[in-house]
Amino acid sequence: MKPILNKKLFILILLVFALKEVKAQNSCQPSSFTFSPSTQNRTIDWRKFPEFSLPFSIVYGGPRFGDFQKLPLKYGFSHLATSDGNDADLPRNQRAAVWYGTGYPSANQPWETAKSPWGNNIELYKTKWKNDMAGFANSFTSSKGTGIVDIDLFVPDIELQIKSNDSILLLKNHPATPAAYKSLDNQSFIVQYKKDIQALYGQAFAATKQYSTTTSKIGGYSDAPILNTYINIAGNSWQKWTSDASLLNYINYDFSKNTIGGAAYDNQDFYSPAAYYYYDFPNPLAPDYLAYMLFQIEVNRAWTSKPIIPFVWLRYSYTPQFVKRFIRPFMAEATAIFPFFSGAKGLWLWEDPGTFGNNENFATYEYFINGLYRLSQYKEMFSGNYELVIPAPAREYVDTRKPIWRGVAKGNELLVVAHNPYAKDENEIVTIEVAYKSYRQMITLKGYEVFLCKFDMSLLANEPNIQAFEIAPNPAQERVSLKVYSSKQQKQPIEIFDLQGRKVFAEMHDFTLGENIKTLNISKLSDATYLLKTLGISRKLVICK
Repeated sequence: MKPILNKKLFILILLVFALKEVKAQNSCQPSSFTFSPSTQNRTIDWRKFPEFSLPFSIVYGGPRFGDFQKLPLKYGFSHLATSDGNDADLPRNQRAAVWYGTGYPSANQPWETAKSPWGNNIELYKTKWKNDMAGFANSFTSSKGTGIVDIDLFVPDIELQIKSNDSILLLKNHPATPAAYKSLDNQSFIVQYKKDIQALYGQAFAATKQYSTTTSKIGGYSDAPILNTYINIAGNSWQKWTSDASLLNYINYDFSKNTIGGAAYDNQDFYSPAAYYYYDFPNPLAPDYLAYMLFQIEVNRAWTSKPIIPFVWLRYSYTPQFVKRFIRPFMAEATAIFPFFSGAKGLWLWEDPGTFGNNENFATYEYFINGLYRLSQYKEMFSGNYELVIPAPAREYVDTRKPIWRGVAKGNELLVVAHNPYAKDENEIVTIEVAYKSYRQMITLKGYEVFLCKFDMSLLANEPNIQAFEIAPNPAQERVSLKVYSSKQQKQPIEIFDLQGRKVFAEMHDFTLGENIKTLNISKLSDATYLLKTLGISRKLVICK
C-alpha cells in the first residue's frame, strides 16, 4: 500500500502545482469578488466593491447622492466633476470641470443666436470669460479670490459652429454678415465662415489658458479633429478617414497647410470626442455602439498625438424613442473597459445634471464601476513598455459585424478583451481566434458577455474560458468527459499529448453547433499530466488511477 500512496501523493502534488501554474499564467477570474447590482432607487453602492485604482484619467460626472466622502476617488475614478458635499478642499490633481455656455453671454450676439462669427461684441465675451473663470476659481479654497482657475482637467463647452456647408450659406441673408462677404462666391463664403469661426474658438481657448494655471489641461467638449458620427462611419474607408484632411473638423484645420492645426488646436491639451449612444437593442443600428465608440478614439489618435479622453454617457442620446433611457448593462461594462485597448488615456463619465433628481434605478453606474474594477485587476499591463494589439480598425466592424476584440501585449503576456455586440441573442455561442505575432488562442463568447483574460504567450494555449472547455473528472481514471462549444457543425479530432509533445490519443468526433459533451476512454493511458486538445482549444488533464 505504501508505494501506491506515495504514487498518488506525487500525482496530487503535481496536480496542485499544475493548477497553480495555470492560474498564474492564464488569468480570467483574478478576484473572488461577486458583483450584484443594487435594486434600490437613487443609490450607487460604491462600498460593495473593493477599493481600487487605475493608471488613467477617469472623471466622474455623475450623481453623488449625498456623498461627502468623495467615494468615486476610491473606486477607479481619478477626478471629480460634480460636487455633493464639501469638495472645496479637493486636491487640484483630482479636479475636473465642464464650462457650460462658454459662447453664450446672453446678449443676443450673432454667435450665440445664429452661430455666426460676424457682428459680435467681443468685449462682452471677454468680460463673460473673465467672470466665469473667477467663479470656477472661487469653487476651491486654494484658488478662491485669485481669478485663476486651478483645475486639472478643464473643458470649455462651446458647440457654436455650423457643420454643413448648405447651412453656412444661409448666413448670406443674415443682417450681421458683412456686405463684402455676401458678395463672395459660395465656396469662398464657406471658407471665410470656417476661418472666422475657428478664430472665435481660438479666442475662447486662449482666454481659458489666460485665466488658468499653467498646470491646467484644456480640452474642448466634442471639438475633436474628427467630429463624432454614428451612421456615417462606413461612408469613408479607414484609409480616407485617417489621411484626407477635408474630413477634419475645420475648428482644428490649418487652412494654409491643409492639415491639422490652427488657433483652437494649438490651445488644446487633449481631445474629448462625445461617444454617446443613440439606439437600444433590438434596433438594427444598436450593435454598432462599440465600433462607434472605438472609432472615435482610433480615428482621432490617427490625427493627433494629444491624449484622447472621450465623454461617455450611460444613457441614450438624441433619438426620441430612446433618449435618456439607461443603456444595457453589458454596454456599460464594455464602455468602461474597451477604450483603453484602443489607446484612450482616460474617460469622462458625463451625466445630464437634470437627471440627478430622478427617482430611478442607477444600477447601470454599478455595471460601469464593475467594468473598471475588472480592468483594475490587470492595471500593470498598462504601465511601462506595452503594445496595443488592434487586429482591425473599429471602422471595419460596421461592415463585417464580427465580434470585437482588442489586446495589450507586455513581455510574454497578452491581455484580451472581447465582446460580440452583433450576437443574435444572449445564448448565441461564437468562437474567435485572437492572435499576436506567432501566438494564437481560441476563445468562446456567449451572447453579449464582456470577456477579459490575460494569457501567458510562452505556453501552449490553455484554459481560455471555463465555458469554452470543461473536463470532468480531473484528475481522471478510466473515463473523462469534456464539454466544449463549437461555433459550427464540424468533424474534428480530440487529441491528448504528453508533456514532451507526443500524441498518445486521438479520436475523430462530430461536433454540432453549440454545446457538445464527449466521453473518452482513457484506460490505456498511464498516470501523468497531459494536454487534451480539440477545436483549437487545449487544457491540462491529470490521470491518477
